[in-house]
Amino acid sequence: MASREWIEKVAQILWAEVYEASFRGKERGRFCLTREQLRKALRVERLHATTVERLQDIALEKGLVVIDLDDLFPCVEVDVLRRYRRPPSEVFARFFPPLADGDEDGDQDDDDSDEG
Repeated sequence: MASREWIEKVAQILWAEVYEASFRGKERGRFCLTREQLRKALRVERLHATTVERLQDIALEKGLVVIDLDDLFPCVEVDVLRRYRRPPSEVFARFFPPLADGDEDGDQDDDDSDEG
């Protein structure tokens, strides 16, 4: 497993160097790494979920979001994502209406339920 120090260095390189590099017709900005590229950058034989999570946490502290799509890892700065449009309340409510009294409160945010 990659050391925290090395993961920090990789996050810094991704943010300060790769993100700022000019390639594929763009002066700087978002990019996507393959699983193999990320494995090589982190210098690991196997890319474990804990290693990816550590990288995501450290990169996020620097302002870079690393998204795990299993085989690809898109990287984009937090400020770009914060500017994405948000649905107004009435649009959101159209698709996700408020719960009626007596309905389940929906506090569960994962699918660990015992129901099929």
